[in-house]
Amino acid sequence: MLALVIALTGSARSVVTDWWWLGALALVALAAAVSERILPRTRIRVGAEMALASIIVGLGLPEAYLALPYLLVPAFAAGLAGSIAGTAVTTFTGAVGLAIGNVLAGGDLFELTAFGSVAVWVVIIFATGAIGAWVLRLDSIQVADGGRYAAAYRLLSELRVVSRRLSVGLDPGTLAEGLLDQIAGPLSVRRAALLVRREGGNLFPLAHRGEDDGWLLGAERDPVLLDAWSSEAPAWTPMGRRGYRVVLPLRVGSRTMGVVVADAPEQVSPEELQAVVSSTDEGALRLETALLFDEVRELATREERRRLAREIHDGIAQELTSLGYLVDDLIARTTDVDAKSLSTTLRQELTRILSNLRHSIFDLRSDLDHDAGLGTSLSAYARQVGSQAGLKVHLVHQEEHDRLRPEIEAELLRIGQEAITNVRKHAKAHNLWVTISVSPPYAQIRVVDDGTGMRDQPRGRYGLEIMSERARRVGATLVIEDRPESGTVVDVSLGNHDGEG
Repeated sequence: MLALVIALTGSARSVVTDWWWLGALALVALAAAVSERILPRTRIRVGAEMALASIIVGLGLPEAYLALPYLLVPAFAAGLAGSIAGTAVTTFTGAVGLAIGNVLAGGDLFELTAFGSVAVWVVIIFATGAIGAWVLRLDSIQVADGGRYAAAYRLLSELRVVSRRLSVGLDPGTLAEGLLDQIAGPLSVRRAALLVRREGGNLFPLAHRGEDDGWLLGAERDPVLLDAWSSEAPAWTPMGRRGYRVVLPLRVGSRTMGVVVADAPEQVSPEELQAVVSSTDEGALRLETALLFDEVRELATREERRRLAREIHDGIAQELTSLGYLVDDLIARTTDVDAKSLSTTLRQELTRILSNLRHSIFDLRSDLDHDAGLGTSLSAYARQVGSQAGLKVHLVHQEEHDRLRPEIEAELLRIGQEAITNVRKHAKAHNLWVTISVSPPYAQIRVVDDGTGMRDQPRGRYGLEIMSERARRVGATLVIEDRPESGTVVDVSLGNHDGEG
């Protein structure tokens, strides 16, 4: 910047008669360059440079007007050294230095025309400092983000190594069942369940023993359970002829991550309860680790689905669209009847493939709404597919406040989505009936259409196999059959209406 000022002054040597201020400014620049090498960049140092440089320029006005660009340097350095507030202080220092220098020289800085020109430069100086502060902020964000990625990489690398050495793996269901077995032995319980909190604060059963888990509905409002959770101490209450209900908190460090609710035939002493709770500390830590790993895996799966959707949209979908334009041009140019007919057929096929790709992108981006739940998410999906495919959608949606386990909701959602997608792709239907009933631990999804049915469809399709595999994974029953009138019925149910698992 000093070189620029010298060049500007040299080009105007016919009107510049006094050069002392240029030499003084060069000394300030030299001192600033030396101090920058031996001292850290601070607001005080750049403020001192701004004060000295602005006073020298003020003393040399109006001939030193060409030296005003130099004041951009300390302003930008002030932005890099601090925040926008530091930039404002440095700019104010420069404005005051210009005024002081000009007053000492007996100048007329505050004459209307001269003051207006200098005021514009003060605004430019502040804008330059603000750019420096913005650059500093971007650099800080990038450094912090890089640090987060480095920390995430180290943790994931350690998790990969450690998980390979674990004796029981990181499956939450398996670990929860093991904890229940560990507790049920000493207490001789009739039925028991292990509950953990999910998003939204609701409790849901991760594992249970006994034939009926309907007794767990509304467990998060049980005062005995809430007392055990908050106090981190076991609690119990008599249940008349049915014995006693025992609630044991599962602790990780200084907090509760879950509870075991058990019905025991006889009262258990406080000492025995405390001994059982103490024996579960290691198991609770394992379970918390598995739940955390499960959450990381779910986030990774969700991100991978979005990545695939982006790649399909930006890759093959765009290329097929371009190919469609070429076919349109071929149809417009050709005069041969056979060639035009073939080109038209090709264009229709390209349109069909593109439509399927767009639906696939939509399917990949559709995910479970953790706030709304299974029924709301699948209903929204059915409406969207119906509007795209020209189907008349009939919805019946009954869902209680209590919710299923997240992994069960996710699997049932995918089964329902696949059934609805099959109607759009293969059924040639006009109507789509979707019935969703969720009353934990019971759930049912029924998808019916009035299309061509399964009679003319090839058996053993990959999509149907995946639906069956998902149903088996969560212990649900899947039935796919032809509708008596016309069309297909897909029914997936979990548990029984009376609440038995």
